[in-house]
Amino acid sequence: MNPTDSSAFDDHEIQYRLTERQLLEIEADIKATQPLTSRPLPIAALIHQYSTDSSTTTTTATTQTPQRISEESQDFGFRASSELLTNKYTHLRRIRGDGNCYYRAFLYSICEGLLKRRFHVTTENGTLHHKEYNRIRTFVNNSLSWVCSLGYDQTTIEMFYDELVDLLDFIDKLPLSPLTSDNHDTTTVRQNALDALHDKLNEENSTSDYCTWYLRVLTAAQMKSDPDRYLPFLLADDAGTITDIPTFCSREVEPMNRECGMVQVAALAECFGVKVVIEYMDGTVVTEQEDDGSFTRKVPCHEFGETHHQEERMSVALLYRPGHYDILY
Repeated sequence: MNPTDSSAFDDHEIQYRLTERQLLEIEADIKATQPLTSRPLPIAALIHQYSTDSSTTTTTATTQTPQRISEESQDFGFRASSELLTNKYTHLRRIRGDGNCYYRAFLYSICEGLLKRRFHVTTENGTLHHKEYNRIRTFVNNSLSWVCSLGYDQTTIEMFYDELVDLLDFIDKLPLSPLTSDNHDTTTVRQNALDALHDKLNEENSTSDYCTWYLRVLTAAQMKSDPDRYLPFLLADDAGTITDIPTFCSREVEPMNRECGMVQVAALAECFGVKVVIEYMDGTVVTEQEDDGSFTRKVPCHEFGETHHQEERMSVALLYRPGHYDILY
């Protein structure tokens, strides 16, 4: 190696180490400022987020550029979308923006939904709640053998599978009934159960991360189990040179911190047999004609997964903003 080559190598090594350090600093900052999942926030927090900052100076028409005009138009679209969402939802729960937000939001929503179904097993529709609760528990319990039948090594993934099974066992064992019949006590006990679940799913480098990775494995297994079903999504998503499901899964689904596209959303929803409703908040608002002939402005919304057994099947509602998912209530 001549001195010039050695110098180039050293420069490359220095740049690599600087980039690696910067990434670690960004990761540390995200962990310090963003919980894995936040407490529920009023949906009006969206309006506040996209309200015009009082410190922002007004740009005159003569100095506006086409790019600036486009940015202001998009900002207006986000504000309009946030106002429309307040007519449909009451709360949102923010998810850490680390590339795992869809899977983490799905995990939290499913676990919270299962716990709340335990609240209602003695109500008028208790049979439906109990049936759905058992269906998902049975699917998860049987998922390891199914995943292994599609080529995954049991010794590699069993620990992550066990974490999800243990999490559902944790939900199953949370106390929901007070020692007295007082309604206030019942509300307190149930809130304590929700708080315990929230705390468990916010432990760093623990249950949430392990289960999130196992959801990625389930998503990949679902795609591999029916490649003809999901290959058109790949082509529509413009996945570049990736034209086969196994390669896509190894690059875009199985690794942690890889963002989620439409095909992963569909696959995980169909894998669990639940409906996933996604409000697409990308700065655009659509106008739809209702049955009575009137027109209504709405945020673009798409549904994935189970749509035939809506009364009994669990439903997950998510807010999508470019590159990120949060939970809606």
